[in-house]
Amino acid sequence: MEYKIEYVGGKCCNYANGRKDLLEWLKLLKDETISDIRKLYKSGVSDSVMEKYRKYLRKEKI
Repeated sequence: MEYKIEYVGGKCCNYANGRKDLLEWLKLLKDETISDIRKLYKSGVSDSVMEKYRKYLRKEKI
C-alpha cells in the first residue's frame, strides 16, 4: 500500500511504500506541518488516514 504525506501550503508531498515506511517518514519530520496523510489504492482512489496516524505526530507537526 502506498501513502501520500501532504504538507501545509500544498506545494510539497512525500510518498511512503507501506506502513513501516510511513512511520519512518513521520519520525524524520522536523519543522514540516502535515495537512493530510492519504492511503493510495491501485485503482487511483485515495482515503484520508490522518486520524489513524495522528498519534505518531508531535503536536507542532499537525
